[in-house]
Amino acid sequence: MMQPIPWTSARIEEALEIVPGAASDRDGLVFTGVSTDSRTIGPQELFVALQGENFDGHTFIADLAGRGVKGFVVGNVFWSSLDRELKEKWNNGNCRFFPVDDTLAGLGKLARCQRLRANVKVVAITGSNGKTSTRKMAGGIFNRRFRTLTTQGNLNNEIGLPLTLLKLSRKHEWAVVEMGMNHPGEIERLARIALPDIGVITNTAACHLEGLGSVENVARAKAELLTGLGANGTAVLNLDDPRYEILAETAAANPGITRTLCFTVSDTDGDRVLAEDFTVSDTDGDRVLAENFTVSDTDGDRVRAENITPQGRGTGFTLVAGTGQRCEVLLPTPARFMVNNALAASAAALGAGISMADIADGLAGFEPVAGRMEIVQGFNNTTIMNDTYNANPNSVRAALETLGRSAGKAGCVAVLGDMLELGDRSKALHHGVGRAAAAAGVSRLYAHGAMAGQVIDGAVAAGLPREMTLAGTKEEITAAVMENTAENAWILVKGSRGMRLEKIVNKLIEFPANTPGRT
Repeated sequence: MMQPIPWTSARIEEALEIVPGAASDRDGLVFTGVSTDSRTIGPQELFVALQGENFDGHTFIADLAGRGVKGFVVGNVFWSSLDRELKEKWNNGNCRFFPVDDTLAGLGKLARCQRLRANVKVVAITGSNGKTSTRKMAGGIFNRRFRTLTTQGNLNNEIGLPLTLLKLSRKHEWAVVEMGMNHPGEIERLARIALPDIGVITNTAACHLEGLGSVENVARAKAELLTGLGANGTAVLNLDDPRYEILAETAAANPGITRTLCFTVSDTDGDRVLAEDFTVSDTDGDRVLAENFTVSDTDGDRVRAENITPQGRGTGFTLVAGTGQRCEVLLPTPARFMVNNALAASAAALGAGISMADIADGLAGFEPVAGRMEIVQGFNNTTIMNDTYNANPNSVRAALETLGRSAGKAGCVAVLGDMLELGDRSKALHHGVGRAAAAAGVSRLYAHGAMAGQVIDGAVAAGLPREMTLAGTKEEITAAVMENTAENAWILVKGSRGMRLEKIVNKLIEFPANTPGRT
C-alpha cells in the first residue's frame, strides 16, 4: 500500500495559511495522515475537528490528547474559549494545535496542498446518474496503465473528496475522484480543491430539485466542474444529454479547456451542427454578421458505442473512438444504460492517452457497486436487481427498462421506493415512474413511501390492474413479494438512499431457495 505524503507542522501551517509559530520548524512532529474520525484515528495522525448539525469534533479533543494524538486543526472560536493554562498544557512541544476560522475549509486546504505536492493528474467525475459506476470503471482502466488513487465508497462531498485526496502518495500518477452535490456552488468548491485535469459529466437529470429548482439549474450546477479545469484541461461531455448545450457553452467559456471529448450512443450527425472558433458581431442596427466562422467536424473527438447487444448477464458493444479506432467490449452487467457510463470512462481514458486495448480490459473487469444494479440470487431461484443506493426519475426508468429486457419470459416484479428531493414536481414525477413500470411489463408493482400512492396510480392509469399493486411497509412488501412471485422471476428493488430498501433485498436473499412462490 502506498503511504500518504507525511506532514510537518510547518507544512500544515503553510497549507492552512497560518502565520508560522516559533516552534513550527523545530517541534519535530511528523504526521503520517489526516483524520476526521475520532474512533479510528491513529496517534501519529492529524485530527481535524469538524462541526455539523449533530456533532462537534472539538468535544473529542481532550480524550484524543489523552490517547496520544499530537496534532489538531481546531476552530478559532474553540481555541479562544480555552484558558491560558490549558492552552499551554496542550500546545507544547509534544502536541500542536492549528486554529482556523473554518475547519471544513481547512480540510479542503490540506487536501489541495496534498494534491499539488503529489504532482498527480486528476480525473473528476460528476453527473446526475452513473457517476459512481463511471468512477469505478475509469479507476479500473487507469489502474492498467498508471498508479491510480480512486474515491472509495461514497466519499464524494466536501468532507469525502478531501479525505480521498489526502491519501495521495508520491508514487501515485493519477487520481480518479467523484464529486456529488445538491446545491449550487458545491461542485465549484470541490473543483478548487481537486484542480482536475479531466472533467467528466455523465449526464444531467431531474434530481435535487428542492435545492436547484429546475433541471436546467442542475445542468448549470454540474457544469461548475468545467469552470474548475485548469490549463490544457479536457472536458468529457454526453452528446446525448438534453442539456448538452449548457455544458458545451460552459466548456467553451473556459480558455483553459483545450479539448472536449463527447460520447454518444446515437449518431446525431444528421441532427446537429457544431461550430467552433467563431465570433458574432452586431455591426448594424438590423444586421448580425458572423465573422471567423468555421463549422468543425468533431468526429475525431467523439467516442461512441455501436452494436449494443445483451450477452447473457452482460452487455456487448463495439467501442468506436474518432474516425478509426475500434474494439469489442463485454461489460459484465445486463444494464444497457451502463454503456453510457462505460463511454464516459473510455473518453476520460483516451484523454489520458490510454490505449483501446487497456480500455477494453478495464471495462471487462468492472464489478457493479453494491446497491447499483447489483445482480444477486434471491429466494425460489429469483434474480434480484439490487439498485437501492439512490434513485431519480431517469435512473428509475432506465432500471425498469433493464428489468423488462433482462427478465424476458421469466416475468418481472418491481419494488419502488420514494425518490427524494424532487420538490414541487414530486407527485408528477412519481406518477410518471408508475406509468414507466407498467410500460416495462411488470406483473406486480410494490411501492413504499409517502409517494407510493402516486406510483401506483400512475401504473394503474397505464394499464396495470390495481389488484397487482401494493403500497405498504417494508415488511408488508417483503411478505407479499415472497407469496406472489413465481420461480425464476426477476425482481427490481430501487429507491432513494433514505428509503433503505436494501432491508427488503436482504430479506429476499435470506429466505431458503426452495421457498414456494406462486403467481
